Amino acid sequence: MSPDAAHAANIRLTPEEEDVLAGSEGPVLQRVMRTVVQYGEALGAERLVDISGDGHLVIAYAIPGIAPSLEMLEELVAAGLRTKYPFTLDPRPPLDYDNWALDAQQVAVLDCMYRDQARYEDLLLQLGARDADAYTCRPFLEEVGNTPKSGDILAWSESACVVYANSVLGARTNRNGAIMDLLCNVAGKVPLSGLLDDGARRATWRIDVKTADLPLPQLLGAAIGRRVLADVPLVSGLERFLSADLDAPTRDYLNEMGTACATAGAVGLFHVEGITPEAVAQGMDILAADHRTYVIDEDVLADLSASYPVLWRDRDARPEKCYLGCPHISLEQIEWWARSISAALSEQGQARIKVPTTLCAAPQTLARLGADGSAMRDLEAAGVMLSAGCPMQLFDNDLAAGSAIITNSTKLRTYTNARFFPDRRIVEILVGGDI
Repeated sequence: MSPDAAHAANIRLTPEEEDVLAGSEGPVLQRVMRTVVQYGEALGAERLVDISGDGHLVIAYAIPGIAPSLEMLEELVAAGLRTKYPFTLDPRPPLDYDNWALDAQQVAVLDCMYRDQARYEDLLLQLGARDADAYTCRPFLEEVGNTPKSGDILAWSESACVVYANSVLGARTNRNGAIMDLLCNVAGKVPLSGLLDDGARRATWRIDVKTADLPLPQLLGAAIGRRVLADVPLVSGLERFLSADLDAPTRDYLNEMGTACATAGAVGLFHVEGITPEAVAQGMDILAADHRTYVIDEDVLADLSASYPVLWRDRDARPEKCYLGCPHISLEQIEWWARSISAALSEQGQARIKVPTTLCAAPQTLARLGADGSAMRDLEAAGVMLSAGCPMQLFDNDLAAGSAIITNSTKLRTYTNARFFPDRRIVEILVGGDI
């Protein structure tokens, strides 16, 4: 038995897959297929299935030791390989320095860290990136266009994208590892396991939301993620506040909530009673017979918020910077910030905010915002900077450690020293300059 046949011993392959594994399409694709098969074996998959939708990759930057090696990408390109479908990626690093209020030392470190970025992006284009602006953690926005259909089989990796695609769009993907996302999309195959199976998509938790008002999605998601970890929850009670038609405010809410679920735990799929597609189709039958129940009320959310530590060097410091848009925010959310900041400034008789602030959104969203004009003019007049970059990547070094940074993002708060505040409180802080 050949080494490749031995690798396939525990997984059932089609004749076509066996041929590729035996080298019929060349040695590079052979190694790609071998890796995907070994990945499937590690997951306990019985077989591979065809990918049926565009990809989304988690690593959009070229830091040696973290990103896929440039040598590997060059080998794939030299062999003439591309992904089965085009793909999008997470946001670019924050190399548009004018939009981040960085000092000279931070710029120098980022220049060094991302010195191979242009080469990396060129290779990704050759491998199947949709275009030069295919960089956002909200690829499913209308203006971006990577919106999977219900039932599509995907090999995505970014946690915020995986949970939204599974939950709100009804597509099917596991939270695949970085680099494996690319290789699965090149092979056009992904192991049949986890959330690709019907059984794994049943809810093992019922979350009863018993708040008088719609809770903050970032706090609700964090409370859910902390309790259910990697399980699948059915959330009841939100149907009192959100639209069953999945309108823009509902989509934004579920995106924020899902991102927090995936950050505080490892949730890859949630259902919302009466709203998300599988919950609508199956009703309460979506609950496993042995499911557990967790009640979330105002006290639970208040205790969670109070538990967040302050990691600033000086916990009483005035905020130095504010980062909004982790994950990237929608056009409707940007317009909310423009209206709210402008109104607060007008009420105080001020022209500009007192805390340097960067708001992050997809390149396509910012282009649409610029075409409209009014919201962008209001934000820029108030001193808000706009970027398609990723604030988390400012923290891949020690230069921001301990700085007094505020955010409305549970994800940014979890992975960095940034301090979390609700949106309306952030507006007050930006205008007033202190906490």
